[in-house]
Amino acid sequence: MQSFIIAKKELTLLIRDKLTATVLFVLPFAMILILGLLLGEGFGQKTDDLMRISVLNLDKGFGLNNKPWAQLAIEDMVSTPNIKVEIIQNKELAEELVKTGKRAAVIIFNPDFSDRVNECSFLSTGVNPFHRDGIYLEKLQVSIVTAIIESVCQIALLRIVMPWMIGKAFEKLGDPEFIELLGKEVSLPVPPSLRLLIPKDKIPLGELLQLASGKDAVLAKNYREKVGAGIQTALTGQFKNYNLTGKSWASLTRSVNNAETVNTLTTFKNEDGTGILKRGAIRYQILVPSFTVMFAFSLILISGWIFVAEKRQGTFNRLLSTPVSTPSILLGKFLPTIIISLFQIFFLLGLGKVLLGLKIGLPSWTFSDWMIALIVLPLATSFCVASFSLLIGLLSKNETQLALFSSVPVCLFALIGGCIFPWEMMPDNAKTLAFLTPQGWALDAFREIMPSSFDTTTDFQLIWKSTLVLTAMGFILISITWITLGRIRFGNS
Repeated sequence: MQSFIIAKKELTLLIRDKLTATVLFVLPFAMILILGLLLGEGFGQKTDDLMRISVLNLDKGFGLNNKPWAQLAIEDMVSTPNIKVEIIQNKELAEELVKTGKRAAVIIFNPDFSDRVNECSFLSTGVNPFHRDGIYLEKLQVSIVTAIIESVCQIALLRIVMPWMIGKAFEKLGDPEFIELLGKEVSLPVPPSLRLLIPKDKIPLGELLQLASGKDAVLAKNYREKVGAGIQTALTGQFKNYNLTGKSWASLTRSVNNAETVNTLTTFKNEDGTGILKRGAIRYQILVPSFTVMFAFSLILISGWIFVAEKRQGTFNRLLSTPVSTPSILLGKFLPTIIISLFQIFFLLGLGKVLLGLKIGLPSWTFSDWMIALIVLPLATSFCVASFSLLIGLLSKNETQLALFSSVPVCLFALIGGCIFPWEMMPDNAKTLAFLTPQGWALDAFREIMPSSFDTTTDFQLIWKSTLVLTAMGFILISITWITLGRIRFGNS
């Protein structure tokens, strides 16, 4: 009961000041909102060396192996080193991205793309898509902008159209129609010993095959097929480094694709948010947990101020001289900070969810997962904050010491812990230093429950580890405070 009386008094002192309430609740959200509006789309995300190619696939036809040719072209781009392919969902979005300058260009494979590629051939009746610098994109129903991305598209299309045309042409060599044409164009010399039977200097190949078949139509067709197969076999042996029947680049060149293709195919995500508040912007997934943790530990200064005020007014010494036990005094001063810290955390998360479209949790979470994320973790964080606050307030003799003992470590720990500058903007070893601070552990866990990269899993082992570390830090700090307060009471008695 005595603890609750002290806690009630402390809580009243903390919340009755409107300016203090503003600093505790309004200021953090205002900073999140302002920074969310000012910062760009790529805030807090590490840039890579990959060139992003945005592609809109409207192809409705089919090509090699019953796959749309556009899909094969996209797979070729994905397998190209240093290329990251991003799939755009519709034409309106593609036009909006280019219009607003968010994408330099979008490659559009139109609905007739596969049909046009299927018509490409070396034959006079087919479509010739080639010119001096590459491929006529308009002949294949491809829309594109800018020269840099066009060169990537040209290379990908060359690698799918050229093998397709060579493979089809090689197959034609075995067709009876081709052999019949060849029989009319190719003439063979007649040996002198056969001049009596064939009174000619030369005889067309087709006529020779007719003579060999005894004018049997079925046998003549069989001979033409054998001639075609022989031509194909001879060419295959002559060009054995290539598979002339292959209709893909890898098959034609007998090559193995060793390019790194992991994580180079993505689907467009609107990371810039919508509306005036940029609701749903990916940067809020970084700003909200960062400022939630930073301002939670800033309570150390506000809670410590009550200690200093009581010391200056003499009420703290009078409290120590009362029969109230040391644990009751600690608990009475401990509870208000925990209550305010929890309220501040839920206040920022709630506003972030409702107003900013903050993503919290995953659809696959169970009830126990939500309890860990929204009850256990905030309690551990608030416990560590309250313990730190009690120790700083007890050690500070005046406002100057309080400012030094609280502001300096809180700001320094917030900087190292990633609350001010995200880890993505720091060197790779910076996160190791962050785990020397309670802010680093808390932030790592809060960012895990608010995924910034649309992860499909949550590392609850990491959350439990952070929770245990924060709780252990809190117990160490509260133990030091207990011992220190006992010595002060013993020294005053």
